Amino acid sequence: MPYQDVNILIVEDQRPFLILLKGLLTNLGAKDVMTATSADQAIRFCRNHRVDIIVCDLHLGTNKKNGFELYQELQYRKMVSAGAVFLLISADATRPIVLGSLEHKPDDYLLKPFSQAQLKSRLNKSWQRKQYFLNVLQAMSKQEYKAAIEALDKLKDMPAPYQRMALEIRLEILWHENQYEKALTLLNSHSDQLPTQWAQLSLGKTYLAMRKFSDAIQCANKVLALNQFDPEALDILAQAKSASQQPEEALEDIRRAIKNSPYSLQRQILASRIARDNNDYELLTEATKATWQLSKNTIFKQVNYWCNHISSLLDAAEAAESKAQRHRFQQEALLQLQRAGHDEALTRLEEPFSLDIFDMIMHARVDAIDGNLINAKRSLMDSQMAIENQFELYPASLAPSSMQLMVDLGEFEEVNQLLQTLASQNTELDDSSRMLVRSMSKQVKESEQQYTHINRRGIQLYQQEKYAEAKAAFNSALELSPVNAGIALNLLQCLIKLMTNNGKDDGAMIKEARQVYKILNHAPMREQHQSKFDGLRDELLRLGIATL
Repeated sequence: MPYQDVNILIVEDQRPFLILLKGLLTNLGAKDVMTATSADQAIRFCRNHRVDIIVCDLHLGTNKKNGFELYQELQYRKMVSAGAVFLLISADATRPIVLGSLEHKPDDYLLKPFSQAQLKSRLNKSWQRKQYFLNVLQAMSKQEYKAAIEALDKLKDMPAPYQRMALEIRLEILWHENQYEKALTLLNSHSDQLPTQWAQLSLGKTYLAMRKFSDAIQCANKVLALNQFDPEALDILAQAKSASQQPEEALEDIRRAIKNSPYSLQRQILASRIARDNNDYELLTEATKATWQLSKNTIFKQVNYWCNHISSLLDAAEAAESKAQRHRFQQEALLQLQRAGHDEALTRLEEPFSLDIFDMIMHARVDAIDGNLINAKRSLMDSQMAIENQFELYPASLAPSSMQLMVDLGEFEEVNQLLQTLASQNTELDDSSRMLVRSMSKQVKESEQQYTHINRRGIQLYQQEKYAEAKAAFNSALELSPVNAGIALNLLQCLIKLMTNNGKDDGAMIKEARQVYKILNHAPMREQHQSKFDGLRDELLRLGIATL
């Protein structure tokens, strides 16, 4: 390796080791060895200088970007060339750190302490490999996959150690283009590789994408027989078993994966999805919290990750089996909201978001969970008005929480209107929010069909003057949509007809009418509903249901 001709950057926050590293590299013949004591400083340097090799410590200070996050940002922003070498170093040999380091796929990973000979050997191997595949890697970085394949085909007499990397690149391209049958054929054509751990893992990923869940499970189990701690194999098992209606095993597998390697953003997002699909709210709250913590110092930071965590706490409160559990989750959500104003990751956002509006929506959800539906509906309408006044386009960051509140209140028309708005403005949601919106859309569609059918049946019965049967229908519809002004007005009209036709006081019916009147009298409603309600006021006064 021509150390004298390359630019090297050392990223290390501990000055003694930084000086030691610089000395080791200088002794190898390196002339241009630059240093940075933080990830942000390294990013600024890479923005303005060509860097061929980066030697980076994993831990770069509390609450600061670490080596994982620096590597991800440099790659995502393409601030280093495709041929640049990134060597990650760490003194932490615990399993989660080692597995996390390997999963982030730096060019190599070295544990402290190490010798100059070890450093030289690792850098040489990584440099030679990158130089051999340079044309391929340059095409891959530009997503020019046809050119990458052509460059691969030109590499003749490939050394044995590089053949696996070439195969991995071909597989990555086929996966990206959703050509899973071709990926399967390619893997099976390399029979010498099939017994290996990485090949079985690749087969498992391919079968999973093809929805061949039993085959994916078989491959993942083969990987685990070779390495019981492999987190990617456990990911495959969890997804395949969840899709195969094996919820308990799926949850156990994803928990094992997180225990073995918790520093993967995608794994925590996956855990959130599996937890939600299988109603494990403890795991859901843990995974959404970890997702935000892992993302907040990275290029992948999204306020949706934080919003999803707060919402998940209230989802857990809503599903709680005891009052104590419900209170615990609610208080945690409210505490997180109070702390939000002091979180720099939230106060320095580059995307449309309003903490005040989100806070309003979350407090409304607390009201809805506690049965204070009128207050919740009023807050819902106030929040949507604030969004309309403050933003030109509906913010993706506020859509899932607003929609969840609408679902809680049975405001199906509002949900459909929001879905149409998001579709018309081509709103991009993160994977977790997209999954949540899709789930709520399905839930709303089923409930709306049921409540619409019941409400229409009630209207037909009312028109046939079968008021008692109509009343029962409207009560059923109101259970599905508890603060729906249209249904409540239909029910109130039925009660008025029944009391008028009976010609005598009916205490139970008067009490029921007063309860419905109370809902309507305090609830915000659309203009047509308010007009209809005002038209009934004289009759309500006459019957003693309303008072002046």
